[in-house]
Amino acid sequence: MKTLTISRWTLPAAGVALVASAAIAISMGPAQAADTMTVHVKQASVADHAGDCPDGVTGAHFVINQIASGPASIDVELADGSSQTVPKSKQSGPVAHYDVWFTGTLVKDATAVVPNTWRGQFVLSNYYCGPSTSTTSSSSSSSSSSSSSSTQPTS
Repeated sequence: MKTLTISRWTLPAAGVALVASAAIAISMGPAQAADTMTVHVKQASVADHAGDCPDGVTGAHFVINQIASGPASIDVELADGSSQTVPKSKQSGPVAHYDVWFTGTLVKDATAVVPNTWRGQFVLSNYYCGPSTSTTSSSSSSSSSSSSSSTQPTS
């Protein structure tokens, strides 16, 4: 029969090892985090298109290039404080496309989660222009709203 000898340092050393292991595991986060990164839309592209639609904006088109398979969605923050999660509208070769619809505001920022090896560009390609549908009359607003959805361009 073997005898197990425990010195006065065995338990404290085991406790330190356990705490160190837990700290390393927590700092690593989920396995996906090491493989991806969150990127923001190129702010110059947002500023470049701010005056594109003098009669109003009905939406925006974003692209992420140099990516074999773009993320399933992006998050868009609008200047009015609202935000939308926008699904990918199509993948065309190495370019992922995203269309978001809104009126009465502009894009403030957008984010996407991409592979950490990605080196492309994430840009606001263009705004979709059209008359603003916001009015003070509720009946006018609902009829404008339905007509604006039928005039949205398809990608």
